[in-house]
Amino acid sequence: MRFFLLYSAFALGLCSCTTPPALLQEQEADIVFALGPKEGFTSPMAAPLKPACPALEFPGTSFALNGGQKKTLQGLAADWKETKLRYLIAGYTPPELPGDYARSLSERRAQAVRQYLIENGVEAASLQTIGFGHDSAPSGPSTSVVVIYKQ
Repeated sequence: MRFFLLYSAFALGLCSCTTPPALLQEQEADIVFALGPKEGFTSPMAAPLKPACPALEFPGTSFALNGGQKKTLQGLAADWKETKLRYLIAGYTPPELPGDYARSLSERRAQAVRQYLIENGVEAASLQTIGFGHDSAPSGPSTSVVVIYKQ
């Protein structure tokens, strides 16, 4: 029954060419967008940015966080609670990986870091992620790292 009501409300919103019913708008508000807001963040290609902590190195094609990385991120989350800085989380990969795969892997790494920071109290709106393949990276690291830049 609930599915039918939801479907009917959705169909009515589409057919009447109006904004979606309030029921659907409330559900959309619960969605966490993977990359975060773009407003207010400086691109690492536009200006030299300062890292907020040491680069997080990833072995091979892994995007799982290890104990040392988690400890670093917990410290960064604790600092954020006092400073409320914004962070740009940028993933980089080495040149030997194919372009699309490299970009995808670096995005997954950056998103894993973002998610861990959110779980440790950093507001999602204060975080933006970006993943670079070797063909799209600005002058920056050419290894498998994630760098968190202060904004």
